[in-house]
Amino acid sequence: MAPVGPRRELSPEKLIVAALRLIDREGAGAISMRRLAAAVGVTPMAIYNHFASKRDLLAAVADHVISATRFDGGHDDWRDQVRHCFEALRGLCLRHPGLPALLEVDGAAPASVFAPMEATVQALRQAGLDDVDSVRAYFLLIGFTLSQAAYQARAPIAALEPSEQNRAGCDYPDTEQLELPPSWDFDASFAFGLTLILDGIAVSARQPPEQKAG
Repeated sequence: MAPVGPRRELSPEKLIVAALRLIDREGAGAISMRRLAAAVGVTPMAIYNHFASKRDLLAAVADHVISATRFDGGHDDWRDQVRHCFEALRGLCLRHPGLPALLEVDGAAPASVFAPMEATVQALRQAGLDDVDSVRAYFLLIGFTLSQAAYQARAPIAALEPSEQNRAGCDYPDTEQLELPPSWDFDASFAFGLTLILDGIAVSARQPPEQKAG
């Protein structure tokens, strides 16, 4: 039961911020109306005055986070536009590591979740891709971005880090020959991977349709 005390003035915004704090700290699975009520010092029924269900609450949290992010950078060059979009998405996922799992909850993904796709597809049409290939490239980009951000957010796994294995004297063939920095630069790694994908898109856009994979 929530602690007895002065009546707290609630608003949807205050509940969204409190729920987002819980999600960032413990994941989307940690959210319940009772848990959120305890966090803000009210009864669970007080939350239902603002959100009809947990699903509505989670959708509002997701929309709050995504809508505050500018995925369309307004760039004339398609590469700059795509780079801006996925740098923004990566930054969002690093600030709110619980967001990808939150969007997987049934009914929690708001309409604004398609903002990155809209910005990307428009840019890739400018690059010369058709609609199908633009969407394929979008999913390639979003998969790369989400997986890289998730790995960085959870902290590197020492047993899988080449630099760590070098320091530990790992005798796996050729790993001792690698000249690696003492710590991994995730920003540089992301920029490198994004450039490789964009270079591949540029090559694909120049190919005649009959040479493209079906």
